[in-house]
Amino acid sequence: MVRGNRMVFILSTLFFAILTVGLSGASAQLASGDARLQEIIAAAKREGRLSLVYGDGSMNVSNGELVARFNKYYGLNVEVQYTSGPSAPNMVANIIQQTQARRPASTDVVLGYGNHMISLIDAGAIQKSDWENWASNIKIPGIVSTDGAAVALQSSTPGIAYNSDVLKGDDIPNSLQDFLLPKWKGRIAGTPYAASFDQVAFGLWGKEKTLDFGRKFAKQIGGLIRCNEGDRLASGEFDVLALTCSQGNALKPAARGAPIGFKLASDAPIVVLLYLAVPTNAVHPNAAKLWINFMLSPEAQKIQREQDFADLHLLEGSMTAQVMADLQAKNVKFVVFDTEYYRKNPAVEVDEFLKEMQGIFRQ
Repeated sequence: MVRGNRMVFILSTLFFAILTVGLSGASAQLASGDARLQEIIAAAKREGRLSLVYGDGSMNVSNGELVARFNKYYGLNVEVQYTSGPSAPNMVANIIQQTQARRPASTDVVLGYGNHMISLIDAGAIQKSDWENWASNIKIPGIVSTDGAAVALQSSTPGIAYNSDVLKGDDIPNSLQDFLLPKWKGRIAGTPYAASFDQVAFGLWGKEKTLDFGRKFAKQIGGLIRCNEGDRLASGEFDVLALTCSQGNALKPAARGAPIGFKLASDAPIVVLLYLAVPTNAVHPNAAKLWINFMLSPEAQKIQREQDFADLHLLEGSMTAQVMADLQAKNVKFVVFDTEYYRKNPAVEVDEFLKEMQGIFRQ
């Protein structure tokens, strides 16, 4: 197999293989007879319900599989209502407003990235939990934010999406710097929101180097598309999209037969953590806590791999971790963008950089 196909082969093998997990969630959780866990389960039974509001494309709960397994996991019969809602930034703003107004939260579990969680934490809008005392799936360091409020769910790896009918073998670009070669002019799509270039700037290259690259890269761009517009790659309108928001943006349409491949950029080794948290004013907080612990279980992570082509790289058996290992073997060090990263890098400064980069792309 040619070198350029190595990562494509690994991604296809790992993300499209049928994964088997022999662990019984219910027995793993309940055999210990942990008093704190039993207390939360009893409280969740009294609540009898769980309300989940996520943006479109974020962890589809509507097919019922996750809900059925959740109830079986704890021996519950909780009614789980899933509603497609606004994007994460808008949902976070709603939760903060509801907290300040002392109104019930519109969702029992809020979903977002590290920057969203920091905004919620600073506003006192999500509650801390003693996860280490009862949650068997939340034991590994790095999963829970330092204040105990947010729990990591998935690892996103932004990278390069490409038309696999057009690009094969050594023609597939390996890095962002490859796109500055004359042959790529007009064949590249960027995103209107300059996806992940803030992370490249603040975690890897520095602002000035990234802006300099952006000015050169913008001259190569043939147009701007959103991360979920894989059909425009498949149709041949563009040969590549860089950077795409996550591996799932490429691998989901590929699983449906679209000619789209995905590759990690060797000079932008980024891992972005997606988090779950319980709003301070959640109506069903105990069911919410159980849901979060369940979503970190091997069987729930397996479902996420099959539906979202993502899992948490910190957990044993993670497919994302295995994909990352190929670059790590070449001494590439990934930068993980978690809540601590966003605590150290003020949102205002990051937002100002993004606005400048977006302006460069649009010109």
